[in-house]
Amino acid sequence: MLKTQLEVACKLYNTLLHAEQEEYERNKRTMNKTELRQLALDLRKQNKEFQALHSQVAQQVADRFYEARQRFFDGLANKPKK
Repeated sequence: MLKTQLEVACKLYNTLLHAEQEEYERNKRTMNKTELRQLALDLRKQNKEFQALHSQVAQQVADRFYEARQRFFDGLANKPKK
C-alpha cells in the first residue's frame, strides 16, 4: 500500500510538472503555490488513481513541487526530476 501511494504521489508530482510547463508555454508565467495546491486537489477529484492519496498529501506534493521549482530558479538546486 505504501509503495502504491508513493507511486501515485510521484505521478501527481510529474503531472504538476507537466501542467507547469504547459502553463509557461501558453502564458509565459508560472503558477503560484495556491494555484498548484488547487490543481492538485482538482486532479485528485478528476482522477481515480490520485484519489488513493489523502487531500492533505496531494497538497503536500504540490508544496514540494513549488519549493523544488523555487530552489531551481534561485540557483540552489538542479532541474526538478521528471
